[in-house]
Amino acid sequence: MKKYYILLFLLFSIAINYAQQGSETLIVDKAWVNDSEEWSDYSYSGKIVFSAKINSEEGSLRIGNYDFLYDFCEGKAKFLNKATYSTAEFSHPRKLNAHTDKQGVINSTYEGTLIFQSDNDYYSVIVIVTLLEKGGNFLGAKMRLKDNERKEYAFSLKPNS
Repeated sequence: MKKYYILLFLLFSIAINYAQQGSETLIVDKAWVNDSEEWSDYSYSGKIVFSAKINSEEGSLRIGNYDFLYDFCEGKAKFLNKATYSTAEFSHPRKLNAHTDKQGVINSTYEGTLIFQSDNDYYSVIVIVTLLEKGGNFLGAKMRLKDNERKEYAFSLKPNS
């Protein structure tokens, strides 16, 4: 009987550990682009998907959408396989600042590397990302290339349900 309880305890511990390794998937509800200080709606085909792994570095993201990522990088990467533009990993984020506005929304700004990688194709660029969060839920995001301050993208996010 004692071994039965130990086995149950081990299975319970493994289940909790496995559940904590999940990720939060967020879908872009609405998108805007700021080009030379003028905001306008940004239209895109397909869904732009942001994924944040729960146990990864704070600010790390995986972003998926060919059209958005191609536009974002201005088509500078010359991939052998064009599908490499489908996903990118925002990794090695370094928090630049964080502040809370009057509505309680936490604005955290990170600088990191946006990495595209598939087989022999590889491209990376330095990116500034601002995540808007309230009560543990992501509400929005802003992104821009570090060396291009005149063009910025903003998104309202909703959980994938």
